[in-house]
Amino acid sequence: MKKKKLLFIFIFLISFCFMKNVKAIYNDSMVGTYEEELTKFPYAYQEKIKKLHNTYPNAIFVAQDKFFDWNKYKEVEVNWNSMLDAQLKNKRSEIEASAPDNYKSSICGETSGNKCTWYIASKEAVEYYMNPYNFLDEKHVFMFESQYYKDYHIKEGVEKILSGTFMANTKCEGSDKTYSEVILEAAVKYNISPYMLAARLKQEQGSKGTSALISGEYEGYENFYNYFNIQAGGSTDEIKITNGLKCANGTLTNSKGQKLCEGNNWNSPYSSIIGGAKFIYKEYIGINDTYNVKGQMTNYLQKWDPYGPVFGGHQYMQNIRAPYYESESTFKSYSSFKEYKNYNYVFYIPIYKDAPNLNDGTNTDDNTTSDNIKKLITYNISDNYISGIQEKTLQADFIKNITDKLKNSTVSITKNNNNKTENIATGDIIKIKYNEKEFTYTAVIYGDLNGDSIINSADLLKIRQHLIPTNELKGAYLISANLNRNDTIVNSADLLKMRQHLIGLAKINQ
Repeated sequence: MKKKKLLFIFIFLISFCFMKNVKAIYNDSMVGTYEEELTKFPYAYQEKIKKLHNTYPNAIFVAQDKFFDWNKYKEVEVNWNSMLDAQLKNKRSEIEASAPDNYKSSICGETSGNKCTWYIASKEAVEYYMNPYNFLDEKHVFMFESQYYKDYHIKEGVEKILSGTFMANTKCEGSDKTYSEVILEAAVKYNISPYMLAARLKQEQGSKGTSALISGEYEGYENFYNYFNIQAGGSTDEIKITNGLKCANGTLTNSKGQKLCEGNNWNSPYSSIIGGAKFIYKEYIGINDTYNVKGQMTNYLQKWDPYGPVFGGHQYMQNIRAPYYESESTFKSYSSFKEYKNYNYVFYIPIYKDAPNLNDGTNTDDNTTSDNIKKLITYNISDNYISGIQEKTLQADFIKNITDKLKNSTVSITKNNNNKTENIATGDIIKIKYNEKEFTYTAVIYGDLNGDSIINSADLLKIRQHLIPTNELKGAYLISANLNRNDTIVNSADLLKMRQHLIGLAKINQ
């Protein structure tokens, strides 16, 4: 018994270490500063994000250029054409019959009566709605908002989303609470944005709430409810309703006879909303429960699913415009509050390899790019970080070194909050303007983990705290802790390297 227990602990620790070093999966505590994250975006995206930052000055925008394939346990760059081909081949997206003709294919996706109510989306529609670049405006950027619970999510905001619907200021059957109070209860319990839950309920049930999925009166499934339309898929209304209500009572199975909604007993609107929120967290948003939880923490990611191995295979909704509409509902709620522009939003924006708009503004006649700058200067540039800078390098010397190599260039440095010296430190933001273009990088001094420009015992403490972990490093500070550099992770070998450097047995190489 003791051996089995030790084996379990060993497997858990290995799994935990593996999870800690999966860079492709983000949660809100892992992101860097606005400046650090901005540098990771393509040029054309940066211009739009700068405008958004003027509107939302405390927001952070995260470039998701890598995703994690849980079946192969490795990071993958997702190719735009792979996503597009999977969508079109598998007919994963549908659009309302009222949509413009060029957004509809000739294939009917769903019927009601003898009428086609939803069409398979055309290639033109998929190309438009799948491209994040098209939605970087102050309203639709909320399709990329982190769906974790925040302290500025309040009951009044939920009510504003529900305004005009059957759920507004109304008691939720099965409890002594209103719908907005039940939504907040579910949000706190499962660490989900209540604004997302409210917007999704509004999207799924409309203003009148006339769906048989929430009537409690559908023959054979009386007193069962499915407010989020979970597993309610199919080619006809009858199939959709039956599947959804089978999920509500826990009897839905797949073609292999495996139960898909085991344990469900959603016998009231209250239990349906609480249970549905749990499903959304467990199957989509969360990243810490099991290895097959993907971390689809935004409306966009829940629709498009770029994690693989089957792109789009784990989508929450077929409606190609669902993230678009839900972002509008969320924005409407936020914008009703005076301070909404100053909230600490986190937006995760996918960047696909070879996607449209990635090169806008970068290919000019002078061919000035970050790659060309990298070839001309003596420092190392990678992923918008600049390294190869020796400890205690004066800012003035650093600037001179750059401008000597790049004729007619200018360099400005914004020191991080912990840098009280005239030296370059980890976390300093460096802007190089060259041939009328500006490039932004974050400085990395290997070993300077606290950004004070000096490598000493305070940095040793930082790496210890990261490994326990009581205070995890991120961004440039995490990179600066990878002293060994024979691998891509921070571990005990880097701690040993720091100790050896401090007692003079070895030197940290920049």
